[in-house]
Amino acid sequence: MRWKIAVLVALVIGAVGGSWLKNLPGFVIIAYDKTSYEMRLWIAVAILLILFTGLVLVGIFIHSLVSSATRVKGWQGSRHWRKARKLTIKGMLAFAEGRWKQAEKIMNTAAKNSDAKLINYLIAAQSAQHQNAENRRDGYLRLAHKSEPEATVAIGLTQAQLQIENSQFEQALATLDNLRTEHPNHPFILKLLCNTYHHLQDWNAIIELLPTLKKYKVFNDQETTRIESDSIHGLLEFEFKNGNFESLEASWKKLPSAYRKTADNILYYTKLLVAFNHTEEVEKIIKPLFKQEVSIELIDLYGKIKSSNPVKQFGFLEGWLKNNAQAPNNIYLSLAKIAFDLELWGKARFYLERALRVEPNAESFFMMAETLVKLDDEEHAATCYKQGLSFVVHPEKLKPTPLLTENTNEPVKPILIPKL
Repeated sequence: MRWKIAVLVALVIGAVGGSWLKNLPGFVIIAYDKTSYEMRLWIAVAILLILFTGLVLVGIFIHSLVSSATRVKGWQGSRHWRKARKLTIKGMLAFAEGRWKQAEKIMNTAAKNSDAKLINYLIAAQSAQHQNAENRRDGYLRLAHKSEPEATVAIGLTQAQLQIENSQFEQALATLDNLRTEHPNHPFILKLLCNTYHHLQDWNAIIELLPTLKKYKVFNDQETTRIESDSIHGLLEFEFKNGNFESLEASWKKLPSAYRKTADNILYYTKLLVAFNHTEEVEKIIKPLFKQEVSIELIDLYGKIKSSNPVKQFGFLEGWLKNNAQAPNNIYLSLAKIAFDLELWGKARFYLERALRVEPNAESFFMMAETLVKLDDEEHAATCYKQGLSFVVHPEKLKPTPLLTENTNEPVKPILIPKL
C-alpha cells in the first residue's frame, strides 16, 4: 500500500514538476578544455534530479545488503548461543552426575560460543580437578579470568577451594593472601583462610585471625568457640611436644588475656605443666577456678598435683567439699590420693570407701588395696585386688556396692565382691 501511494505521489510530482521544468527559461553551458556543451536549463535540472535519484537508490540498495548480512549474522549468532546454552545445561547435568570427563569436554566446547564463558570454564576446571588433571584445571582457570577479568574473587575462591581439596595448602594460602589484599573482610575468603591455616597447623595465624572471624561472624558461635579452643590447644601441644618448657610458658603468656582466663584453656595448659612437673605454678593457676563451676577435669587435675605443701592442698580440697555438697564424684578419689601421699591411711580409706560407693573403678580398687596393706589388712587388700582385676576384665558386671560404713568409728565390715 505504501509503495502504491509513493508511486502515485511521484507521478503527480513528476507531472507538475515536468511542466514547470519544461517552461524554465535559459541555457546551461558546460565548458571543458576546448570543448563546450550547451543545453536547455530544464534538461540540466532533469539530469541532476535523475543522478540524485540514482544515487539515493544505490545507497538504499547497499544499505539493504548490509542489513541483510547483519540479520543473517545475528541469526547465526543467536543459533550458536542457543546451542551453547543447551551444551552448558548438558554439561552441568554431567557434572552433577559425576561424569567428570564428559562434563569437562562439553563445557570446554560450549565456552567457544557461550555468553556465560565464566561458568563454563569454572565447571570445566572442577571437572578436571576430579580427574587429577591439575594442569588442565589451572588452564581453565586462566581462561575464565581472561573471559571475565572482573570476576577475580569468584575465580580466586574457586581456585583456592580446588587447591585445598587437592591438599595444595601452600598454594591455596598464596591464592587467599592475594585475594585478601584486595578484599580484607570478605567472609568466605576468611573462612577458607582459617581452614587452610588449620590444615597447615599454623595455630598462631588462626589465633591472630580470630578477632576478625568473630567481628564478621564468619562462623556461628559454637564453631568459633571450637576453632578458638582447637587453635590454642594445638599451639600449646606443639610447644609441649618440642619438650621446651620455656617456649610453652612464653606461648601461654603471649596469648590475649581473655583466652588465658577461659577455664578450658587453663585446664589444658596446667595439664601440660603437670607433665613438666611444674606443679607449684599449677596449684596457683587453678585454685581460682574453684570459685566457678567446678568440673570433673579440675578435680582430677588438682588431685594429681604434687604440692610442696600437701597438707594445705588436702585441707583446701576437703574444706571446699564441706561447703559444696554437689561436688563431682571424682572428688573422693582425688582426696584419697592426696591423703595417701600424706600417709593419712585412715583418711585415704575413708574417701576411697565413698569413691567406690559412688563410682567404682579399677584405680579406686587398687588404691584401696594398697591402703589396706598399709593398715595391715592383708585379707581385705587381697579382696580389693581381686575386685580391681575383675573390674578390668568385666566392668559391666560390677555395680556400686557399699563397702564400709559412713561412720568411721564403727567396726569395718567386709568388702562385698559381686559374683561374676
